[in-house]
Amino acid sequence: MIYQYIQPASHLQSYVKRYLLLHFKVSKNGPALIKSYAPCPEQCLTFNPHATLTSVNQQTGQIIHRTSNYLSGQQVSRLNLHLSNDYLMLKVIFLPGAMYQLFGIPLVQFTDQYLDTETVIGNEIKEINEQMANAGSYQAIIQIAERYLWQKIKTKKAHENAVNKIGQLLIDNPTHFSLDWLANQACWSPRQLERQFMERMGVSPKFLARISRFDKAFSLKQINPSLDWLSIALQTGYNDYQHLVKDFKQFAGVTPNVMMVAEKNSPERVLGIVTDRVSTR
Repeated sequence: MIYQYIQPASHLQSYVKRYLLLHFKVSKNGPALIKSYAPCPEQCLTFNPHATLTSVNQQTGQIIHRTSNYLSGQQVSRLNLHLSNDYLMLKVIFLPGAMYQLFGIPLVQFTDQYLDTETVIGNEIKEINEQMANAGSYQAIIQIAERYLWQKIKTKKAHENAVNKIGQLLIDNPTHFSLDWLANQACWSPRQLERQFMERMGVSPKFLARISRFDKAFSLKQINPSLDWLSIALQTGYNDYQHLVKDFKQFAGVTPNVMMVAEKNSPERVLGIVTDRVSTR
Protein backbone atom coordinates (compact mmCIF):
# COMPACT_ATOMS: atom_id res chain seq x y z
CA MET A 1 0.00 0.00 0.00
CA ILE A 2 1.13 3.54 -0.60
CA TYR A 3 0.12 7.17 -0.06
CA GLN A 4 2.81 9.37 -1.56
CA TYR A 5 3.27 12.73 -3.24
CA ILE A 6 5.77 12.49 -6.10
CA GLN A 7 7.54 15.23 -8.05
CA PRO A 8 7.24 15.16 -11.85
CA ALA A 9 10.13 14.79 -14.26
CA SER A 10 11.92 18.06 -14.97
CA HIS A 11 10.52 18.43 -18.51
CA LEU A 12 6.95 18.39 -17.12
CA GLN A 13 7.43 20.83 -14.26
CA SER A 14 6.13 23.88 -16.15
CA TYR A 15 2.69 22.19 -16.17
CA VAL A 16 2.59 19.57 -13.40
CA LYS A 17 2.99 20.47 -9.73
CA ARG A 18 3.10 16.91 -8.39
CA TYR A 19 1.38 13.53 -8.37
CA LEU A 20 -0.50 11.79 -5.61
CA LEU A 21 -0.17 8.02 -5.85
CA LEU A 22 -2.20 5.94 -3.44
CA HIS A 23 -3.15 2.31 -3.13
CA PHE A 24 -5.35 1.01 -0.32
CA LYS A 25 -5.99 -2.70 -0.02
CA VAL A 26 -7.98 -4.44 2.72
CA SER A 27 -9.96 -7.65 2.92
CA LYS A 28 -13.61 -7.57 1.96
CA ASN A 29 -14.45 -7.83 5.64
CA GLY A 30 -12.00 -5.06 6.54
CA PRO A 31 -12.82 -1.46 7.52
CA ALA A 32 -14.85 0.69 5.15
CA LEU A 33 -12.54 3.03 3.25
CA ILE A 34 -14.08 6.50 3.41
CA LYS A 35 -11.93 9.54 2.78
CA SER A 36 -13.31 12.90 3.91
CA TYR A 37 -11.82 15.38 1.46
CA ALA A 38 -12.11 19.14 1.95
CA PRO A 39 -11.29 21.71 -0.75
CA CYS A 40 -7.72 22.66 -1.50
CA PRO A 41 -6.37 24.81 -4.35
CA GLU A 42 -5.90 22.36 -7.21
CA GLN A 43 -7.11 21.21 -10.63
CA CYS A 44 -6.42 17.60 -11.53
CA LEU A 45 -6.49 14.68 -13.93
CA THR A 46 -7.18 11.45 -12.03
CA PHE A 47 -6.77 7.80 -13.01
CA ASN A 48 -8.52 4.93 -11.18
CA PRO A 49 -7.04 1.87 -12.94
CA HIS A 50 -8.52 -0.84 -10.68
CA ALA A 51 -11.89 0.39 -9.44
CA THR A 52 -13.94 3.57 -9.37
CA LEU A 53 -15.23 5.46 -6.37
CA THR A 54 -18.43 7.11 -5.21
CA SER A 55 -18.35 10.68 -3.91
CA VAL A 56 -20.97 12.22 -1.65
CA ASN A 57 -21.06 16.01 -1.39
CA GLN A 58 -21.39 16.78 2.32
CA GLN A 59 -23.01 20.17 1.69
CA THR A 60 -25.54 19.24 -1.00
CA GLY A 61 -25.91 15.47 -0.57
CA GLN A 62 -25.20 14.93 -4.28
CA ILE A 63 -23.96 11.39 -5.04
CA ILE A 64 -21.66 10.83 -8.02
CA HIS A 65 -20.30 7.52 -9.26
CA ARG A 66 -17.06 8.58 -10.88
CA THR A 67 -15.61 7.08 -14.03
CA SER A 68 -12.20 5.40 -14.30
CA ASN A 69 -10.53 8.68 -15.25
CA TYR A 70 -11.74 12.24 -14.91
CA LEU A 71 -10.82 15.91 -14.88
CA SER A 72 -11.64 17.94 -11.79
CA GLY A 73 -11.80 21.69 -11.44
CA GLN A 74 -11.54 23.72 -8.28
CA GLN A 75 -13.36 21.89 -5.48
CA VAL A 76 -15.40 24.15 -3.17
CA SER A 77 -17.31 21.58 -1.06
CA ARG A 78 -16.23 18.75 1.23
CA LEU A 79 -16.70 15.29 -0.21
CA ASN A 80 -16.82 11.86 1.37
CA LEU A 81 -15.09 9.47 -1.02
CA HIS A 82 -16.24 5.85 -0.71
CA LEU A 83 -13.46 3.61 -1.97
CA SER A 84 -13.31 -0.06 -2.95
CA ASN A 85 -11.34 -2.53 -0.81
CA ASP A 86 -8.60 -2.55 -3.49
CA TYR A 87 -8.33 1.07 -4.59
CA LEU A 88 -5.52 2.43 -6.76
CA MET A 89 -5.35 6.08 -7.80
CA LEU A 90 -2.93 8.37 -9.57
CA LYS A 91 -3.82 12.06 -9.39
CA VAL A 92 -1.99 14.54 -11.59
CA ILE A 93 -2.08 17.93 -9.85
CA PHE A 94 -1.48 20.77 -12.29
CA LEU A 95 0.11 24.16 -11.69
CA PRO A 96 -2.34 27.10 -11.72
CA GLY A 97 -3.70 27.63 -15.22
CA ALA A 98 -1.92 24.59 -16.70
CA MET A 99 -5.00 22.41 -17.10
CA TYR A 100 -6.67 25.15 -19.13
CA GLN A 101 -3.56 25.44 -21.31
CA LEU A 102 -3.45 21.69 -21.95
CA PHE A 103 -7.12 20.97 -22.59
CA GLY A 104 -8.48 24.39 -23.61
CA ILE A 105 -11.76 24.10 -21.74
CA PRO A 106 -12.87 27.02 -19.52
CA LEU A 107 -12.33 25.94 -15.93
CA VAL A 108 -15.53 27.64 -14.78
CA GLN A 109 -17.27 24.57 -16.26
CA PHE A 110 -15.26 22.36 -13.89
CA THR A 111 -15.84 24.15 -10.58
CA ASP A 112 -16.85 21.51 -8.03
CA GLN A 113 -17.29 19.10 -10.95
CA TYR A 114 -15.69 15.82 -12.02
CA LEU A 115 -15.98 15.26 -15.76
CA ASP A 116 -15.31 12.00 -17.59
CA THR A 117 -12.01 12.45 -19.43
CA GLU A 118 -13.07 10.39 -22.43
CA THR A 119 -16.05 12.72 -22.94
CA VAL A 120 -13.85 15.80 -22.71
CA ILE A 121 -10.70 14.85 -24.62
CA GLY A 122 -11.52 11.59 -26.41
CA ASN A 123 -10.80 7.87 -26.23
CA GLU A 124 -7.02 8.30 -26.08
CA ILE A 125 -7.18 8.30 -22.30
CA LYS A 126 -8.87 4.89 -22.14
CA GLU A 127 -5.73 3.15 -23.37
CA ILE A 128 -3.63 4.96 -20.76
CA ASN A 129 -5.90 3.75 -17.98
CA GLU A 130 -5.70 0.17 -19.28
CA GLN A 131 -1.90 0.35 -19.37
CA MET A 132 -1.88 1.50 -15.75
CA ALA A 133 -4.20 -1.34 -14.73
CA ASN A 134 -1.69 -3.83 -16.16
CA ALA A 135 1.44 -2.08 -14.87
CA GLY A 136 3.81 -4.19 -12.82
CA SER A 137 4.88 -1.50 -10.36
CA TYR A 138 4.00 1.91 -8.96
CA GLN A 139 6.95 3.40 -10.84
CA ALA A 140 5.60 2.00 -14.11
CA ILE A 141 2.29 3.79 -13.47
CA ILE A 142 4.13 7.11 -13.11
CA GLN A 143 6.09 6.45 -16.29
CA ILE A 144 2.90 5.72 -18.26
CA ALA A 145 1.35 8.97 -17.04
CA GLU A 146 4.46 10.99 -17.84
CA ARG A 147 4.71 9.65 -21.37
CA TYR A 148 1.10 10.61 -21.97
CA LEU A 149 1.47 14.08 -20.43
CA TRP A 150 4.60 14.79 -22.45
CA GLN A 151 2.80 13.89 -25.66
CA LYS A 152 0.14 16.48 -24.74
CA ILE A 153 2.54 19.16 -23.51
CA LYS A 154 4.95 19.14 -26.44
CA THR A 155 2.15 20.02 -28.85
CA LYS A 156 1.40 23.21 -26.92
CA LYS A 157 3.15 26.51 -27.42
CA ALA A 158 4.73 27.64 -24.17
CA HIS A 159 3.27 30.97 -23.12
CA GLU A 160 3.00 32.85 -19.88
CA ASN A 161 -0.31 34.17 -18.63
CA ALA A 162 -0.63 36.47 -15.66
CA VAL A 163 -3.32 34.21 -14.15
CA ASN A 164 -0.77 31.40 -13.76
CA LYS A 165 1.63 33.59 -11.79
CA ILE A 166 -1.06 35.34 -9.75
CA GLY A 167 -2.75 32.03 -9.00
CA GLN A 168 0.49 30.64 -7.58
CA LEU A 169 1.06 33.87 -5.67
CA LEU A 170 -2.35 33.56 -4.00
CA ILE A 171 -1.78 29.90 -3.16
CA ASP A 172 1.56 30.73 -1.53
CA ASN A 173 0.45 33.96 0.19
CA PRO A 174 -3.35 34.11 0.22
CA THR A 175 -3.82 37.13 2.51
CA HIS A 176 -1.36 39.79 1.40
CA PHE A 177 -2.69 41.21 -1.86
CA SER A 178 -5.64 43.39 -2.91
CA LEU A 179 -7.54 42.79 -6.14
CA ASP A 180 -6.52 46.21 -7.46
CA TRP A 181 -2.85 45.49 -6.80
CA LEU A 182 -3.06 42.10 -8.51
CA ALA A 183 -4.84 43.57 -11.53
CA ASN A 184 -2.22 46.30 -11.78
CA GLN A 185 0.59 43.71 -11.82
CA ALA A 186 -1.09 42.04 -14.80
CA CYS A 187 -1.76 45.39 -16.54
CA TRP A 188 -5.46 44.53 -16.48
CA SER A 189 -8.50 46.10 -14.92
CA PRO A 190 -9.94 44.28 -11.89
CA ARG A 191 -12.84 43.17 -14.10
CA GLN A 192 -10.46 41.68 -16.70
CA LEU A 193 -8.56 39.85 -13.97
CA GLU A 194 -11.79 38.36 -12.59
CA ARG A 195 -12.85 37.21 -16.07
CA GLN A 196 -9.47 35.65 -16.84
CA PHE A 197 -9.45 33.91 -13.46
CA MET A 198 -12.90 32.43 -13.93
CA GLU A 199 -11.85 31.05 -17.33
CA ARG A 200 -8.46 29.63 -16.28
CA MET A 201 -8.98 28.81 -12.58
CA GLY A 202 -12.75 28.39 -12.26
CA VAL A 203 -13.06 30.80 -9.31
CA SER A 204 -12.28 34.44 -8.60
CA PRO A 205 -8.92 35.56 -7.12
CA LYS A 206 -10.59 36.36 -3.79
CA PHE A 207 -12.26 32.94 -3.62
CA LEU A 208 -9.02 31.14 -4.48
CA ALA A 209 -7.27 33.06 -1.71
CA ARG A 210 -9.93 31.98 0.79
CA ILE A 211 -9.60 28.32 -0.18
CA SER A 212 -5.81 28.59 0.04
CA ARG A 213 -5.95 30.15 3.48
CA PHE A 214 -8.41 27.51 4.72
CA ASP A 215 -6.15 24.79 3.32
CA LYS A 216 -3.08 26.23 5.07
CA ALA A 217 -4.94 26.30 8.40
CA PHE A 218 -6.13 22.70 8.02
CA SER A 219 -2.64 21.55 7.02
CA LEU A 220 -0.97 23.39 9.90
CA LYS A 221 -3.27 21.66 12.41
CA GLN A 222 -2.40 18.26 10.94
CA ILE A 223 1.30 18.97 11.36
CA ASN A 224 0.90 20.55 14.81
CA PRO A 225 -2.12 18.85 16.45
CA SER A 226 -1.35 20.40 19.86
CA LEU A 227 -1.50 23.94 18.46
CA ASP A 228 -4.74 25.70 19.44
CA TRP A 229 -7.08 26.97 16.75
CA LEU A 230 -6.67 30.64 17.65
CA SER A 231 -2.91 30.38 17.10
CA ILE A 232 -3.51 28.60 13.82
CA ALA A 233 -5.99 31.30 12.74
CA LEU A 234 -3.51 34.09 13.44
CA GLN A 235 -0.56 32.27 11.86
CA THR A 236 -2.47 31.66 8.62
CA GLY A 237 -3.77 35.19 8.16
CA TYR A 238 -7.21 35.13 9.79
CA ASN A 239 -8.23 38.13 11.86
CA ASP A 240 -9.62 35.89 14.60
CA TYR A 241 -10.89 32.39 15.38
CA GLN A 242 -14.45 33.14 14.26
CA HIS A 243 -13.33 33.97 10.73
CA LEU A 244 -11.51 30.62 10.58
CA VAL A 245 -14.65 28.82 11.78
CA LYS A 246 -16.68 30.59 9.10
CA ASP A 247 -14.41 29.27 6.36
CA PHE A 248 -14.44 25.74 7.82
CA LYS A 249 -18.22 25.77 7.83
CA GLN A 250 -18.33 26.98 4.22
CA PHE A 251 -15.67 24.69 2.76
CA ALA A 252 -15.93 21.66 5.07
CA GLY A 253 -19.51 22.03 6.25
CA VAL A 254 -18.43 21.44 9.87
CA THR A 255 -16.43 23.03 12.66
CA PRO A 256 -12.61 22.68 12.72
CA ASN A 257 -12.64 20.01 15.45
CA VAL A 258 -15.20 17.87 13.63
CA MET A 259 -13.10 18.06 10.47
CA MET A 260 -10.02 16.92 12.39
CA VAL A 261 -11.92 13.86 13.70
CA ALA A 262 -12.85 12.98 10.11
CA GLU A 263 -9.21 13.38 9.09
CA LYS A 264 -8.02 11.04 11.86
CA ASN A 265 -10.41 8.41 10.45
CA SER A 266 -9.12 8.72 6.87
CA PRO A 267 -7.96 5.44 5.27
CA GLU A 268 -4.30 6.41 5.06
CA ARG A 269 -4.20 7.08 8.81
CA VAL A 270 -6.37 4.12 9.89
CA LEU A 271 -4.19 1.78 7.82
CA GLY A 272 -1.01 3.30 9.24
CA ILE A 273 0.36 4.50 5.89
CA VAL A 274 0.46 8.12 7.08
CA THR A 275 1.51 8.85 10.64
CA ASP A 276 0.58 11.69 12.99
CA ARG A 277 2.08 15.15 12.44
CA VAL A 278 2.02 14.71 8.67
CA SER A 279 -0.24 16.75 6.42
CA THR A 280 -2.13 14.96 3.66
CA ARG A 281 -2.75 18.22 1.82
